Amino acid sequence: MISGKSIICFSSNDWTDIPSSKFHIMKHVGQSNLVLYVETIGLRRPQFVSKDVRRALTKLRKTCHWVKNVENKIFTWSPPAIPYHGLAIVEWLNARILSMMIKRIVRRLAMKDPIIWAYMPNAIEIIERIPSSKVIYHCIDDYAEFTDVPKAAFEKMERKMLERADITIVSAKKLYENKRPYARNIIYIPHGVNLTEFQGYLKETLNIKDIDGIKSPIAGFIGRIADWVDLPLIKRCARELPNWNFVLVGPSNVDLKSYLGIPNVHFLGKKDYKDIPHYIQRFDVCLMPFVSNALVASVNPLKMYEYLALGKPIVTVPMDEVADFAYLLTIAGPSNFSKGIEKAYEEDTEVKRVMRIESVSGRSWGDVAEKILGLVG
Repeated sequence: MISGKSIICFSSNDWTDIPSSKFHIMKHVGQSNLVLYVETIGLRRPQFVSKDVRRALTKLRKTCHWVKNVENKIFTWSPPAIPYHGLAIVEWLNARILSMMIKRIVRRLAMKDPIIWAYMPNAIEIIERIPSSKVIYHCIDDYAEFTDVPKAAFEKMERKMLERADITIVSAKKLYENKRPYARNIIYIPHGVNLTEFQGYLKETLNIKDIDGIKSPIAGFIGRIADWVDLPLIKRCARELPNWNFVLVGPSNVDLKSYLGIPNVHFLGKKDYKDIPHYIQRFDVCLMPFVSNALVASVNPLKMYEYLALGKPIVTVPMDEVADFAYLLTIAGPSNFSKGIEKAYEEDTEVKRVMRIESVSGRSWGDVAEKILGLVG
């Protein structure tokens, strides 16, 4: 294990958000290295609506708490950024103020020759003002394709990030194809899963009444419910398979009102990470019902690895990043997704369950983290 490094991570998620690749990687890195985890500086421009106001107030409260030691050698900080990307004066203010604050934190934590590990291209102006030994750009999404994000501004910032970074890591082959012409040095490293830890959570008995009261067979989804999840497809499958129950576990960024009255569709909300395996364990079939767009085409779905880690049958829409696991999955387009669910359920066997688990046995987050750190020395 590489140790003794100082790392400043610019994340696209807060530490308490749904555990993502940044969380898992930094959690491993923070066991033996000093980590400053800078929470998201935002992607889209906020509007004067209740959801954005609540988010802004939450951000302000977290900022007032300054630096927090969350575990081991990991410290989190929520920056008071103004997320109006593409506006020169705002970018200058963010870069000037946040870089000064981060330098102060670096001195306070006695960080030496920090490695900057950035997940967000809109941190580039801040990064330019912070002394560092190396800069890693870890690209896991095509950020310019997110809804309500200023596309041209993000493309410009990412081009600059790719040119600045000593190494760019991409999690999807499509990202490699798109970013390679502009990157100084680029390598493809897909996501992982902490197999032993994930399976270990099942050793504890957990009474989860919200799903234990739902009859099988259950087709389930774990993750953020956003506009990249094809809810109309779920609705149609629920109508075509009235004897099945469809369970979606995770916070929602979209309006669910038109789906709440469907008797065999259940939204259970966000759960603690350690409870997620218990929900997946209760699924008869796991779902990856994504829409077809440029954003999804560039995603390496973390949930696929978590589903496989528990040996569950998976039904997914066609995606480039599932090709290596196609022999373990049921791939079905929207028109025959319901049939895919029935097929995956009926053809599941113990032999297949073992094969699914074995397919991710050598893909730990620790291995991913150490491989990336090894590349920058």
